[in-house]
Amino acid sequence: MTTTHPIELCGQDTCLPPAEFVRLRYFFGQRLGVVDFADEQAFHAGKHRFGNLFLHGSGVLCGLTAERYVVPQGAAASQPTTLLRVRRGAALDACGRDIVVGFDQCIDVAAWLSQHPKALPVVAPGALSPQPLTLWVALCYYECPSDQAPAPRDPCGCDAGGCEFARIREGYILKLLTDAEARLIAPPPAGGSAAGATAGGPADPAALLRTSACPSPPADPCLLLARIEAALKTTSTATVTATTLSDITVVDNTIPERQSLLPTATLQRALIQLLASAGDSGLLGPGPSLGALAFEGIGADGGTLSLEIVTDGTPLSRNPLDSPERLTLEILRFDTNDWVPVNPPAATYSEGPPAQIALSWTAGNISPGQYRLVIENDIAQPAVDQKLRPLTPTVWARQFRLELDADGKLSLADVFIT
Repeated sequence: MTTTHPIELCGQDTCLPPAEFVRLRYFFGQRLGVVDFADEQAFHAGKHRFGNLFLHGSGVLCGLTAERYVVPQGAAASQPTTLLRVRRGAALDACGRDIVVGFDQCIDVAAWLSQHPKALPVVAPGALSPQPLTLWVALCYYECPSDQAPAPRDPCGCDAGGCEFARIREGYILKLLTDAEARLIAPPPAGGSAAGATAGGPADPAALLRTSACPSPPADPCLLLARIEAALKTTSTATVTATTLSDITVVDNTIPERQSLLPTATLQRALIQLLASAGDSGLLGPGPSLGALAFEGIGADGGTLSLEIVTDGTPLSRNPLDSPERLTLEILRFDTNDWVPVNPPAATYSEGPPAQIALSWTAGNISPGQYRLVIENDIAQPAVDQKLRPLTPTVWARQFRLELDADGKLSLADVFIT
């Protein structure tokens, strides 16, 4: 009896989206065989995985965090250990397949290194202890045939019958990977890429939709869960230097490569809270609004920061800077570990078009660095346009970075919406 090795079921071909879906059509007196039942299963499994992949993507659904596991129980958390524990959880892999880890699992990193000596760095005899070894915890879908049952002889075959596996268990494999192996598992970039996206800024959502293409099958559908660092030690004799694992020092579950999928209910609650907050603060609604930032340098230590006021052609009723209490502006610079107010620039308002607020620094009053601009519109007496629509949002903040360009002038490096 020939059985396909379970690992082969995780090959790249199984990730290809089907060219079409075909389901069985039953009729009275129809004779059904193994191929028919296999096609029936393949139709429903394929539909389910297709929906998972293209509607939800891949990533961790819940749990599956890695941590140091110290034995015996009750021992100090700082005690050296070579064991990892991966908490139970669930995920969808890059083929849309469900992976359920029903119980906490342990990985003996020292035992793994003994079976994979090439993962250890080469240390010359008498050398100092090597640098910490970086490894990655990966989760892979795995199918395992099980439950053997008697198989009658095929009347058209030449064998004498015997046993066949009657079930396929959908399981998983937990792996440890080196840096080189982990680089083969490349998750899609956060936010994707789209025509019209600006460097350092978010891509245009409409452009993302227009240019969205079906994803290609991944080279490796496994998921990266965590990155660990292991401390090594060397023992030397006159002729041999051996490197062994002494402790797992770092377990990082917050790596960018760890993809997560949030439940629809969580996303709905977050969206409702965001919309409610935006409505309360005046982020939504018609009327004039604060828009994009631009910067024009006059050298290495001066320039003008311009803030556009977006209107539908209806100008503001008056200069919003006439009354300092009506529109307050604050500029801060991130210095070492905190935000520090900077020298207040000269602020002017121009009706345009386009209408804008300009903040100007003379030479010697500004330098490269990370800045934050905060503008607050008075709720009781807001700046309004000639249709009495208030300038929005009520509180507006942007972070931006100034750096020197190729000509030695200050320029705007990037803008962050906060």
